[in-house]
Amino acid sequence: MTVLFLLAGMVKLRETTAIAPSGTSYGCRGPCGTPNRSTETGGSVATARLVPRHNGPASIASSVNDDSRGDRAVSISRERTAEPAASEARSRRVVRAAGAAGLLVPLAWGACAALELWQGQVSHSLVSRPERLFGALDSRWFTVLLLATAVLVGLQLLIMVGVLRRAERRRVGRAALAVATVAVAARYGVSLLAPDPHLYGVSQWRGLASLLLLVSLPAALILVGAALGRQGRWLAWLSAALAVAMVWFTTDWTIWSVRSGALQPQLWAVEPVEGLAAAWCAVAGLWLLGLPDSVRGHLEPSFGSDLRLPSIPGPGRKASAVMAIVAVLGLVAFSAPFLRDVRSTIAAQLTGRTQVETIRVGDIDRTYRVYRPTQTSARPGLVFVLHGVFGSGFGMETSTSFDAQADRLGWIAAYPDGVADGWDAFGSGPTWGQHPGADDVAFISALIDRLEATDAADPDRVYVTGLSRGAMMTYRLGCELSDRVAAIAPVSGNMATADGSADVPCTLARPVSVLAIHGTADGTIPIAGGTVDITFSPLIDVIARWRDLDSCTGAQAVAVDGASTTTSWACRGGSAVEMRVVGGGWHTWPVRSSSPTPSNPDDFDASRLIADFFMAHPRIAAGG
Repeated sequence: MTVLFLLAGMVKLRETTAIAPSGTSYGCRGPCGTPNRSTETGGSVATARLVPRHNGPASIASSVNDDSRGDRAVSISRERTAEPAASEARSRRVVRAAGAAGLLVPLAWGACAALELWQGQVSHSLVSRPERLFGALDSRWFTVLLLATAVLVGLQLLIMVGVLRRAERRRVGRAALAVATVAVAARYGVSLLAPDPHLYGVSQWRGLASLLLLVSLPAALILVGAALGRQGRWLAWLSAALAVAMVWFTTDWTIWSVRSGALQPQLWAVEPVEGLAAAWCAVAGLWLLGLPDSVRGHLEPSFGSDLRLPSIPGPGRKASAVMAIVAVLGLVAFSAPFLRDVRSTIAAQLTGRTQVETIRVGDIDRTYRVYRPTQTSARPGLVFVLHGVFGSGFGMETSTSFDAQADRLGWIAAYPDGVADGWDAFGSGPTWGQHPGADDVAFISALIDRLEATDAADPDRVYVTGLSRGAMMTYRLGCELSDRVAAIAPVSGNMATADGSADVPCTLARPVSVLAIHGTADGTIPIAGGTVDITFSPLIDVIARWRDLDSCTGAQAVAVDGASTTTSWACRGGSAVEMRVVGGGWHTWPVRSSSPTPSNPDDFDASRLIADFFMAHPRIAAGG
């Protein structure tokens, strides 16, 4: 029997093409090129079968009256046809695994958030120092946090892979996956790149990782929405809506943190944005597990097999542009009040009058802001303004407007940053105020040395004022730096031991003048003393202690100014102790409003009052 082999290229088997009927015969002369209808050659007939192959043109398997060769071709074709079916099965398994991962993401996110907040000393103001709240764990729990974060980002990436396997626009899907990979890597960096075990310092790499996360995560959701196409249109709309919500949360929470003075304010937006991402993962997981089909299946018995869920149209280009413009205008309008409050501080920083500087004290890099007026005195005075709990130098520069007093007097105003929750004042303990490795007194002393050297600050005119915990630290600095500090002005503060006694360890090298301002309606640090978060001493006891320290022998003088009553005593060497009690005053730094209201007892310029008191009380000579 003459056998002619049909020469064909190696091509892939098409999945849905049937095998050509074996009765179709083609004649060949010499090497078969183009098949022709039944051509006999030497009494033999060459018969050819078209064997389909996946994703490619059909190949030709030929035989000449050889049934075994034909059976083998059919067997091979069936095996190759099974390959895409196996691939499809694997794809379904991946999608199901991704769906289950999506349902686990909220649990992983909750675990990470709980670990980060656990030792964050969540108290008066969360937003002011986010970079020094999250991740402040010992080494053992920090390792657990890294493992939990690794699980979180792994689950997030898996759900993204599963969703994009069902995308219609594959190129957009690949771009979405790339951006999502950047987002999850940045999220891991936020937990990994802590500057030190206590988070006293500020990590620029950690700040960069948070920025990458906050930009890439909503961008990834937008790309996912664009890639899904018609079959996932409702998930595409949800992705776009959550992306917009992420931008809103990022803007809102960052503005609040900027207003309070966070050095890396964007970090506070990480948690709510991650929470939205966790919610998206859960919904996407339900979608991958067939939630829409399940709903249709439950509804069909009641509404018939022709039930069709309502289709959701996609937005057109014009509608998308209008929505984007509305969103931008809304963000600007929402941000305007906050920007108005901080515009003078931002302007001072942009023009170079305020500079953010760093000084290393011990093993910690401490940060501070320093405001230098356009025109300063030849020997300018130096005023330190200390923030309250969870506050910052930025917040104090903004809220006190002490820059205006520096302009008026030609002095320098410095706004140091505490660590963690604030300052290590009198009465602090392991869970309140004490910060291992951070020496606040040494920090302020080093700043005095630096600014006297760089700005020719007058050593006889070094002053300290502060609010709340900053006021408590002001009392301590007056005691421990009495040879360098001429006067102090605590606002809504206290000086007490851990059991609430004003008899703190304090010995003065020189007299230190004191102006204490306190409101009678202060519920945070009650003027009458008592226990709130710690135990406070009555203000009258604190003033009595300073009258004793400064050897005040003169008779008291009383002056009334609106709702405020000031009692003063003349003391050794020309120093003075004054107590201004604001009737009905709150726990705040009093500021003169543009439209004074008689009903507001705190409507006066505390910064000017303090600056005038400092101006009148330079450092007393040794032995004075």
